[in-house]
This record gives sequence, C-alpha cells and structure tokens, in this order.
Amino acid sequence: MKVPVVLATVRFDVDSDGRLEISIDGQPHAEDRRLSRDDLRSVLDEITASLGTAVRVEVHEADGTTYSDIETPAGAAAPDAMEPESETATPTLAGAGFQPGEQVALAYVVARQEADANGDVAINLPPALLTAKRHGLILLGLTSQTVAPVEAQA
Repeated sequence: MKVPVVLATVRFDVDSDGRLEISIDGQPHAEDRRLSRDDLRSVLDEITASLGTAVRVEVHEADGTTYSDIETPAGAAAPDAMEPESETATPTLAGAGFQPGEQVALAYVVARQEADANGDVAINLPPALLTAKRHGLILLGLTSQTVAPVEAQA
C-alpha cells in the first residue's frame, strides 16, 4: 500500500441525535444517505477501501469533543500482526550482554568516525548518504548503553 505524503482527511460531525455529516477534504460525502453514529465504522471502511490508502480521521462530537486518528484500508495490515509470537518462534535478531528487563533498541549505523583526543566527535552526513544502503545493525541497551552487534539474522 502506498501512503501519500499528505493524507486525505475524513471528517465526521456527530450531532446531538447521533446523526453523521461526513466530508472528505472538505467535500461532502454520502449526503444522500441518512447515517448515524452506528454507521461510522462501515462508512470509514468504504472510504478507505475506495481510496486504497490511509486517511486521517476526525470525529467532532456535538459537545465540542474532537477525536482524531489514522485509518488504513482493511486489507493493508498483516492479519496476524497483533498476535503474540509463539514460544517456539526463532527471534529474527539476537544480542547479549544487556541488563535483565532493559529495553533494547535496534539501531542502524550509517556512519563511523574516530573521536578526537578529547573523546569528541562530529559527524556531518551528506544528503546522498541518506539513500545509501549499508550494513551496520547494532543493538543498544537504553539503560546500560551496552552496544552489541547483531548475532543472528533469520
């Protein structure tokens, strides 16, 4: 699924009786239908399916409360993306030397430079480097600051 740089905005205005007025980027939508709060999910699914992309959703309640979120088309997410891993699953990446319970970040090294005599370093990245593909995955302990190379890749 391609995600545009600017998302279309789907706005739902809910009146005090629970009726919906819907617009997409300021243009009225489904004016010929009498829709209620109960129809919000199905209408949103229709819109994301017809656009084929993610949208920004704003819900404006009659009391002035506003909610916003990003919604993707129903088929865009992996169906089991929210299911926990089974106990027999092999980790994709592994590292060692961290504190028990510590959060560990996966980092990608894009440049390296030696520190000067004072231990200081300044790295300037040229724009072309942002598109270069390089190897350099590391694991970083966010509490201990432990850095470990990736030991296993699936």
